[in-house]
Amino acid sequence: MAAKTIIVLIAFPVLVHAIFTGTTMLLGLMLPQVLPMAGSWSELLGKCVIVATFLLAVRASFGVCRRIWPASAPRISARA
Repeated sequence: MAAKTIIVLIAFPVLVHAIFTGTTMLLGLMLPQVLPMAGSWSELLGKCVIVATFLLAVRASFGVCRRIWPASAPRISARA
């Protein structure tokens, strides 16, 4: 029970934050050159990239946390 609580309350949010921050830093280097090409859509495109990056971080963190989630021991049913 403690392992599951630690994964949910600590590992998942930390991983989301780390993935989002790392991806945003990488995109922060490229977006200033790409956004002027978008013209009037640049503000909307910038917001969409941030939302997509956050969703990607949540999905990746979910995948990692699912891998480290402790498995339940199989129950042996006693049949007479």
